[in-house]
Amino acid sequence: MVVFPFTKKKFESLSVNNRHKWIIKWLSQIYQEIAANRFNEKSCIFFFENYVNVLQWMGETPCSIPDNFETKILIEFVSDSIHRHRIKAGLHPKDHDLLPQVMCADRKFSKKHLPVFQYHIALDGLRGLFNTGSIFRTCDAAGFQSIILGNTPGPEHPVVRKTSMGASDWVQFTKTDDLAANLYDMKKKGLKITGIETVKDSESYTDYNWQEKGVVVFGNEEYGISSHVMRVCDDFVHIPMFGIKNSINVANAVSIIVFHIASIL
Repeated sequence: MVVFPFTKKKFESLSVNNRHKWIIKWLSQIYQEIAANRFNEKSCIFFFENYVNVLQWMGETPCSIPDNFETKILIEFVSDSIHRHRIKAGLHPKDHDLLPQVMCADRKFSKKHLPVFQYHIALDGLRGLFNTGSIFRTCDAAGFQSIILGNTPGPEHPVVRKTSMGASDWVQFTKTDDLAANLYDMKKKGLKITGIETVKDSESYTDYNWQEKGVVVFGNEEYGISSHVMRVCDDFVHIPMFGIKNSINVANAVSIIVFHIASIL
């Protein structure tokens, strides 16, 4: 059983923000115990008694206790409680801060697992660690073969690993300081190089004739695909915009394109 780490006197000596932060830390440990199936009925009763006491120490109205101890009900309760304390502490979590999903139904990792499609994602000069991590996760989910990181941060950065939610452990990637040269080599091997860019005469991604294998290039968050990389691309494709803004976040753009490709091949 995970006991709350403070006595009432010690707890009340903390600032309000630190009280919430310690509750979050404690509830996160409870979450992990539930996720690992180490929480029985006795543990539940002990936890709820502890939590009600802690809320009373905070001067808060005790929460409504679940009427059954099913795993999903407990997970929902603890997760919602953590979120409530985060908001009160002024913390607004990003994806990589969230706790691992218990009912995720992920497949077990196997070295024999092979990507579904003969497609690669090339990233040209991305700066955002969150974008790169998210793209690793999307690449895995869409069944693409690999990511080519052209002057782009990779899994050596903790934020990329966290945001990828584990996908960076098995998604193949290549790092290069000369993306144009890498793409040229892939082109010689028969892969079509398609740049996602809003240039003149580019086609809508829904109208484009996607081949059975290829490389899709996404550019820098500020200026798009660099000029020397554009010269290697065979074609250019864009995502039509219907609002005032003429672009969307690069990680969102990757999701749209790769799942479109996956749906038609």
